[in-house]
Amino acid sequence: MIQRRRVQDIAIRGLMACQTNVGIIAGPGHFVDLWARDSLFATFGAGAAITKKTIETFLRHQRTDGLIPYRVRRSAVSLSKYFGTPKYLSSPVADFRSYQSGGIVPDGGLMTVIATFGYVRRSGDRQFFVTHKSQLVKAVEWYDERLKNNLISEWFLCEWADAVLKVGKTLYTNILYWKALGDLGMHAKQRTVGDAIRKYFWNGTFFGDWIDYRRQNYFASHANMLAIVFGFTTEREAARILSYARRHCWNGWTLETNYPRYPFWRIPLHNHLVGMGDYHNRGCLWLQPGIVYAMALYKAGQQQEARRVFDAISKKIVEYNGVYEVYEKSGKPVARRFYTSEQPFAWSAGLYLWAYRDCFSS
Repeated sequence: MIQRRRVQDIAIRGLMACQTNVGIIAGPGHFVDLWARDSLFATFGAGAAITKKTIETFLRHQRTDGLIPYRVRRSAVSLSKYFGTPKYLSSPVADFRSYQSGGIVPDGGLMTVIATFGYVRRSGDRQFFVTHKSQLVKAVEWYDERLKNNLISEWFLCEWADAVLKVGKTLYTNILYWKALGDLGMHAKQRTVGDAIRKYFWNGTFFGDWIDYRRQNYFASHANMLAIVFGFTTEREAARILSYARRHCWNGWTLETNYPRYPFWRIPLHNHLVGMGDYHNRGCLWLQPGIVYAMALYKAGQQQEARRVFDAISKKIVEYNGVYEVYEKSGKPVARRFYTSEQPFAWSAGLYLWAYRDCFSS
C-alpha cells in the first residue's frame, strides 16, 4: 500500500526546490528558467503566493502586440547549462522564438490564461483577474490573425514535444487554445475552435497529433488526456481515447508519449548525435501523460482504474525518492553520457499535487 502522504511530501519538496523570487522554474539543475508550459502547469498544484508570482512574471514580459513568452530566461544559453552549471544573467530575458527552429512558440499566452483562471478559482482573488483582464484578452487576441481554418498553426519544434519535427496545427496547442477561450468567456469563438478540432483532428478513435498537408494519425498521449481532463471530449470520445491509450501506451506506471514510433527523420539530428533521439519518441518516459491519464480515467468514471494508475506513478516517485523529468524503459531516471534527467521536475511535481488534491486525496 502506497502511503500517499509520503508521496505528496516528496512532490511538495520537489516543487519548493523549484521556487525562486520570480516564480517557479522548470528545475534547479539545468532547466533553471521559467518555461511557460513547465512553470504554469506546475502552478496547478502549487501554493497561491508562488502561483501568483509566476503568472505575474510572464505577464510582465508580455509584448506590446499581446504575445507572452514561452520562456523567461534567467541564464545564458550554453552547453555548460545542460551539464548543470548555468551562467546566470543580471536580469531575466523573455524568449518568444524557438532557439532550435526560429519559429514563434505559441503556448505561453494560452498557459498564462489557463493558469490565471486556475489561480483565481482556487484562491478567490478575483481582483487579480480584474487587474490583468486587458492583458489576458490581448494575449488570446494575438492568435486571431494567425489562425488557419480556426486553428493555431505553428512552425517546427514549437510545441511541448520539441524534439519531434512537427509543423502546422498541433493538437496540444489547439486544445490549450480551446481551454483558454472558455476560461475567458469567449464561448462563441470556443465553439468554433472546438468544431474545427473535432472536424480536422478526430479520426474515429482519438485526436490526431498534428496536421500539416494532412492529419498525422499518431496518438499523442498527453494532448489527448488534456482534451479529456479539460472537458473537451464527449463521453464516447473519452472512452475510445482511454481504451486506445491502455492498449498502446500504458507501460505499467505511466503512458508512452506517442504511438506508433515517429520515424528516424522526424527527430532532429542533434538529438540523435547526443543519444537522445527517443526523448519524445517511445523511449524516454515522462510522468505528465500518466498523471493526466489517471485524472482522465477518474473524470470518465473509471475510478478504480484511475487509482491503480495513480498508485503506480506514486510507487515510482517513492522508489527514487523524487520527481524526475524522464525515465528509461527500466524505470530508472535517465542518466546517459550526454544527458541526465532533471530532478526535481516542477511540471510533473505540480501535476501530481493537482491530481492528488482534485481526485485522489480521499
